[in-house]
Parts: sequence; structure tokens; C-alpha cells
Amino acid sequence: MKQQPLRLCFTASLALLDLCGLALAFQLAYWTRFSWPLFLAHFPATKGIPDIALYHQTLWPLLPLCGVLFFYAGFYKDSVLSAYDEFILVLRGVVLSWLLTMAVTSAYRGSEYSRLTIGLWAAYSAILIYILREIDKALFRRLLFWVSGPEHVLIIGKGNALEAIRQMTSRQPFVHTYFKESLGTEDAFEKELKNKHISEVLLLQGPISSKEIMETAQICERLRIVCKILPDLLEIRRGEIIVDGFCGLPTFRIKSLSLDGSNYLLKRSFDLIISATVLVIFFIPLLLIGIVIRLESSGPALFMQDRVGFLGNKFKVYKFRTMSANADSQIDKLKHLSDRPGPVFKMKNDPRVTRIGSWLRKLSLDEVPQILNVLKGDMSLVGPRPQVLWEAAHYDDHAKKRLRVKPGITGLWQVSGRAALSYEEMINLDVFYLENWSLGLDLKILLRTLPAVFDKKGAY
Repeated sequence: MKQQPLRLCFTASLALLDLCGLALAFQLAYWTRFSWPLFLAHFPATKGIPDIALYHQTLWPLLPLCGVLFFYAGFYKDSVLSAYDEFILVLRGVVLSWLLTMAVTSAYRGSEYSRLTIGLWAAYSAILIYILREIDKALFRRLLFWVSGPEHVLIIGKGNALEAIRQMTSRQPFVHTYFKESLGTEDAFEKELKNKHISEVLLLQGPISSKEIMETAQICERLRIVCKILPDLLEIRRGEIIVDGFCGLPTFRIKSLSLDGSNYLLKRSFDLIISATVLVIFFIPLLLIGIVIRLESSGPALFMQDRVGFLGNKFKVYKFRTMSANADSQIDKLKHLSDRPGPVFKMKNDPRVTRIGSWLRKLSLDEVPQILNVLKGDMSLVGPRPQVLWEAAHYDDHAKKRLRVKPGITGLWQVSGRAALSYEEMINLDVFYLENWSLGLDLKILLRTLPAVFDKKGAY
């Protein structure tokens, strides 16, 4: 394939830039710790300034080890990751490198290394590697497009997954896709692959038999075309599938949707650390918001309401009050004016909302007191939104899946359109989240929350 040499060069350039980013980050970390006057004013070097050669003796040999670690962390598998996914990947690799460096320097008894310098090295590495990789990917994609044009992909099949693939590929300017529902005859299919210069074939397994899949794979192998399969089982259960084994035979295992064990402890620890930090930093601004609410209208600054949480358990959710004190008594008169179909009440220009409440809702600041719910253990930072009792009472079996994880302050549907999404889209995004949970996904959603808030799309 014409693109193969370029892709190999691109992978090599990524690996080289990653090592350069690590080396440059180390030089910056050493300078910041021991030469920047402003930093030294707050963190004086009480044990003196060590010779940089001492650090080179240990840290430079670590670079190839970090390169190997990046390789096994998946740094060079996918060249079309989104900026958010790229950042999560880099952050994960840098944290692993930092842990490796801390372990090596702690075991080395020849001298004592500054832990602050190593921490700065990790922070600078994450920033520099991410920037260098994004620049390199942008240049590579344009070079690939200029040399051989867009990558031509043929997608064969039909079903719900097809529309999702259409949407995803439409956002890739360097991929040109063709769609067809069936394979046709072998000769016609092979001719089509050659005429359209197809470099990759994606088969949706549902409407295509196993025999046709094997025949297609053989044709693609003969023409040196990549052939991939999207199993229909993944369309049904998606993130719930784990590749497993039974007596030496490869099998699929359906995993539990609820978070438990180490995953729960990891998510809970993350929630506690971030929530406590935010509460300490923004305590004064939050106090001022509460005072303004009390000055505008009578009633408490905080609003408490029964919501449905993990496994259907009820709890009191905390929010800044954005409506008049008697808002709940008016909801029955307004239910027929809901702007969203389904058992969820959302209404633009709700007459119960106060002036400060409207501003708080647009910026989602009314949700911030739910940090208290996170600290109590009723909620998580990221998860499906906690539903009011009468909405949850109308859940079908599919919607009830979202109750298998703690509700969150923000979630996948909040960063994907908020109230502008339909009820079905909201439920599907929440279910997708809990089926595909990872700490990286939580961090990605948190990073996307602020842009979604300031975009104000669907906020009311």
C-alpha cells in the first residue's frame, strides 16, 4: 500500500518526539526547581542545588524504558484519536513513567533526588508530549492527504450501527467512505475494490454470513486490503463484552454493569480527592452565590429534593435554589408544557425560575453543591443525572440500567447536547457510559464539561 511507508515514518516520528518531549521536560523541570527565582521564593532548595549531571546519570537511561512503556500503553496504535482521547492516553503514559521514575530513584542509594523535580518533569512531559503529538498528527494527516488523497473505506452491512458509523466518519476529513448493504458477486466486488481504490473494508456481521465474511477476507488479503469486522454482539452489549476463555477455548464473557472491587475504589478515591479540592478552593465564591440567592427571593439558598440514586435508593440532592420557594407545588400545572418527550420534565422559559436562577442554570452553577452529595457517597462526579421520583417511576428495563451506577454531577449526555437531546438519546448515552466506564472516560467527560457549559447549548 502506498500509505504504508508514510505510516511507518509517522510512527517513528511520534516515538522520537515523545522522547524529545521527555528530555525537554526534564531540562525545564530542573531549571524551574533550581533556577527560577519566583519558584525558589516559595519552594527554597534547602539542601542546595545539585549538579545536573547527577540527574542525567539516572534519568537519561530511563528514557528508553519510558519509550517501551509508551509502546505497551498503546501510544502508536491509532493515528486518528480525538484530542480528548489523545490527552487521556498521554496522561496515562506519563503517570506510569512517573511511577517508574519514582521507583527507580527511590531504590538508587547513591544520592537523593528531588521529588518536586520529578513531579515537575511529569507535568511538563504531559503538556509537551501532547502538544508535539497533536502537531505531528496534523502534519502527517495533511502529508498523507497530499501524497495519496483520502483513505477510501468500504462499509458493508445495515442496522443501527451503520448510522453511528456514518456520523463518526463524517467528522474525519481524511477518510472517504462508501456504503453498501450486501457484497454482491465475487467478481463485481473485486472490481469495485480496485475501481474505488479501497484501502480498508469494514463488515457489519449481522446481515452477513460467516461464509461471506471468510470469502471477503480472502479477497481483501489477495488485494492487500485491510479487512475488519464489527460483530453484531457488540452492537447489543458493547462495553459489557470481555474476551475470556473456557478450557482453552476463546469465549465472550458478559460483565456486570455495576462498578465493584478495584474499579469502585478507584472511582471513589478520584471523587473524594477532586471534590474536596474544589470545595476548598471555591468555598468563598459559593458562599457569595448563596447570599445573592437569599437577597433576591425568600427561602433557603440550598434546595433539597428526593432523587433516585444507585440501585433505586432515594437520597436528598443539594442544589442552589433557582426557583421560587413554592416551585414544587406548581409542577403538576406545567407538566403538559414540557419541551422534551418522555417521562422527563424540561421547559424553556419556566415561569418558576428566578433571575439569578436563570443565570446559574445557564452556567450549571446550580449543580455545584452536589459536591456535598459526592463527599457523602450518594453521588459521583461523573455518572447519569439523578432523576426525580416520578420520572424514574416510568423507566423501562433499558432505562433502569442507568441506576446500576451512582448518579453524577456531570455525565456523557451533558457534554453531548444537554437538554437539547431527546429522552431516548439521553438514556442511550447514560447506558453507554456505564457499559464502557474507565477512569480515563471520567476525566475526558470532566475536561469536556466546561466547554459544554460555556457553549450553553441545551441549557435551561
